[in-house]
Amino acid sequence: MGKSLKQRIGILLLAVAIALAVLPGYAAAKDASFTLSVANHASMKGNQYVVTVTGVGLDDVYGYEINLKYDETMLVYKKSASLLQGFSVPLPPKDGNLVFAHTKVGKASSLSGKVGLAAITFERIGGEDKRAMVELTRVKLVKSDLTDLVLEPKTKANIFAQAAGVSGPFKDIAGHWAKEAIQSAVESGWVSGYGDGTFRPDATITRAEFVAMIARAFDFAAKGGMTLNFVDTDAIPDWARPYIAEAEQAGMIKGYEDGSFRPDRLISRAEMAVIIMRLHGGKLDQHAKAPFADSDLIRSWSLPSVAAAAELGIIKGKSGNRFAPTDSATRAEATALLLRLIEVQK
Repeated sequence: MGKSLKQRIGILLLAVAIALAVLPGYAAAKDASFTLSVANHASMKGNQYVVTVTGVGLDDVYGYEINLKYDETMLVYKKSASLLQGFSVPLPPKDGNLVFAHTKVGKASSLSGKVGLAAITFERIGGEDKRAMVELTRVKLVKSDLTDLVLEPKTKANIFAQAAGVSGPFKDIAGHWAKEAIQSAVESGWVSGYGDGTFRPDATITRAEFVAMIARAFDFAAKGGMTLNFVDTDAIPDWARPYIAEAEQAGMIKGYEDGSFRPDRLISRAEMAVIIMRLHGGKLDQHAKAPFADSDLIRSWSLPSVAAAAELGIIKGKSGNRFAPTDSATRAEATALLLRLIEVQK
């Protein structure tokens, strides 16, 4: 029988450790520095904070190990996500100390310059009137030739209890068909507006933005270190990578035939229906008919999902009972669909 994943990880780390012991040390990034940025994202399961670790001035980095220290009395560790392709090894936190390691695999090119390395998610649990400290205490950078450099940046970030985004009332949803759905979703904590007091309900939404929305709404359980496996991973914004990684791991999203994700591409109504039904689960009828006047325009890859979502009342048609499968979805449509899905699953 083949070796278990745990055994393979142990062998891999042992091999790397031996290599590092016999090779001379080399400055993988002698002028490297690190920053910690904090983003607040609400979900149905709590107010969460994503701490993104970014390296600046990196040179030929093939792998890394990050050590973080945090206040256990105010923060609960939720999950870690690599922002890069490769293989991750997260270790369970102990006494407020977290270790997260990642390496590229095979002939993948090394990293240089400014690179987002990892996103660590915490939930705030106490001390609402106080700041919670997160500190990057130690970083090991490993070059492509397996020489390494250990740095102690002592970079800190403060997490303050605050609301995620703008929760309304919004000045641009009065009279809008999705007003009640938007207000309900905002109250649930998984969607918010913009700093200017608007929600922009009719603005189109990208694939990255929609996946981030469903990841916040459903708060997928982490299964360890998460990596992205798309050929255009570098094109995915840092803020969206943890959400896309966990949605991919949960089987909610897939790439295109060429292996790309295309984060900035506007998501179509047909694509949205497919993801919605993956979230719902269950077997689809491959011979189902969609109850829309333009059903002949719905491609075969999305037709079973569209038909099932329509039958459940999750998806509704536009004027003239059209589904308009290739139309770009809007923020209002995405919010309403997710809210209907949540209601159906209740």
